[in-house]
Amino acid sequence: MTQKPQPRTFVYVDGFNFYYGAVKGTTLKWLDYRALATALLRGHQIESVKYFTARVQDRPDDLGLAQRQDAYIRALEAHSDVEIHLGQFKRRRKARPLADKLERGITEFAVVMDTEEKGSDVSLGAHLVWDACRGEMDVALILSNDSDFQTPVTMAEEAGVRVVTVNPHKQSDQPRRLISSDKRTLNRRLLARCQLPDPVIDERGEQIRRPPEWS
Repeated sequence: MTQKPQPRTFVYVDGFNFYYGAVKGTTLKWLDYRALATALLRGHQIESVKYFTARVQDRPDDLGLAQRQDAYIRALEAHSDVEIHLGQFKRRRKARPLADKLERGITEFAVVMDTEEKGSDVSLGAHLVWDACRGEMDVALILSNDSDFQTPVTMAEEAGVRVVTVNPHKQSDQPRRLISSDKRTLNRRLLARCQLPDPVIDERGEQIRRPPEWS
């Protein structure tokens, strides 16, 4: 009997969306996305894992933020052969109206530090469509609930790719749904099983340790 070939699968991780939806405030941040994809899609050949994010900047109240992210990105590259695609993370002062005053008909502003991530969403959508058009994958796994990806998802499916989405957020927090031909769900036990080793050993033999703040 001829064995059915494993579906060739590409994985696309919307880094900030997944972080805020699934692992922020938990001890599960040292996540191995290749292991997670393998667990979510058993019997698939995981050909590529692409992680879309931006370099964060330290804050006065957290001077180790960038260092922790750097350790995690290095660990993903070294252990799981994850492709890292970086957008830009911008921080600027911006005047915002105070909500409680507006409700009383008073316009009063406060100057806040506004943070915004640019570029990674566009990059993820472009990679999804490009990979689908090249015909090198049968399945695309997207770890995000961002409905802005609906057009790239639809285009990939029209190109003959089966798209599987994973919503990292609670369903009640999702006013708009990213619609795809298939979906999977997450739970804490699954995320706990798919953690990177600690430490990760890179190609130079150096140890990359899980930040103690993530324990």
